[in-house]
Amino acid sequence: MKAIIAGGGTGGHLFPAIALAEELRSRLPDLSLLFVGAQGGVEASLLAKRGWDFEGIRTSGLKGKALSQRLRGLALIPSSLILSRSILRRFRPDVVVGFGGYASASIVLAGAVAGIPTVIHEQNAFPGLTNRWLGMIVDYVAVAFEGVSGFFPKGKVRVTGNPLRTELFGVDRAEAIARFDFDPHRLTLLIFGGSQGAHRLNQAVLEALPLLESERGQVQFLHATGPRDLGPVRQGYIAGGHRAVVEPFFWEMAVAYAAADLCLCRAGATTVAELCALGKPSILVPFPFAANDHQRWNAEALVASGGARMVQDRGLNGEAVAGIVKALLRDRDGLHAMAGRAKSLARPDAAARLADLVTQSVCLRRPLAKTRRSLQSAVSSQRSAVSNSRCDDV
Repeated sequence: MKAIIAGGGTGGHLFPAIALAEELRSRLPDLSLLFVGAQGGVEASLLAKRGWDFEGIRTSGLKGKALSQRLRGLALIPSSLILSRSILRRFRPDVVVGFGGYASASIVLAGAVAGIPTVIHEQNAFPGLTNRWLGMIVDYVAVAFEGVSGFFPKGKVRVTGNPLRTELFGVDRAEAIARFDFDPHRLTLLIFGGSQGAHRLNQAVLEALPLLESERGQVQFLHATGPRDLGPVRQGYIAGGHRAVVEPFFWEMAVAYAAADLCLCRAGATTVAELCALGKPSILVPFPFAANDHQRWNAEALVASGGARMVQDRGLNGEAVAGIVKALLRDRDGLHAMAGRAKSLARPDAAARLADLVTQSVCLRRPLAKTRRSLQSAVSSQRSAVSNSRCDDV
């Protein structure tokens, strides 16, 4: 089988795509697979390290951008479609799979026009603009959350969950605790915020440390700060006498997760899926500038199950963080119950479900006339969305 997987721009789009690629490769030894994403994006270097082929397309987002940026994005559409058609002609895929974000739009659209079977995957509890209009022309829409089905045409939607990288699993807690030279009897709090959302979390934790002085013997910290705040955060832990491992990133995230008893983090779709799959209680702080406020929707799905607490970004401060940590230190049974409730939402077979859907779709071929009618409808919807977002700037 020959497949194109499109998407990227953020880890939330890229890592589920990698998980699907790994599942397909494990099933199909003769698989020929090409990743397509944004030129100059993070995907090129990450995929190269994993041995996947990649081609970049010049493209730019529209949602939430200034008028000049949206106009630039619109101007790039013709050239990105031409390049996408060229990639399809050279690679001749049996299926095209899109993982959302503007990086996937042109190649999925070109695939649909060519009559190639197409599948998209929506990771969030509130779908992005690209996937909403691509949903009208593709063959199947895979979603992570049950409640997303209503955003897409009836009959196309399949609930698969969010595919996760296999490397996250199989690390023993005792082994992970030893790797960090931690005390196995203390509560380990893992803090990470991603490339965009770490700074506010870093500030709140620094404010919380003096309020947790009496709990120093009960809690220890794993803190991924991002490069900007590494020095001040390290110094804050040292000054307060707290036991902590502070790094800009944890490259072996599986080890960090295995050591963690509680996570303080943003609520990206992949993060929420990882927390559920690994059964990790969490304090979720949705990133307020995420498109369509989708991180709040993601967080609410986990909070409703009892597997997480949520703090809105505007209410995030040291007092809020310290208060929740102290409460959960006093209620270890409650913390354990949170872990079980998070785990109850997990879909450990998400990659397998999505791979099943992708391989099934290879049999499909749509009549070209029908494809063109669907394309016209999708383009009209895209123009309407761009026009509406332009009015929002006034």
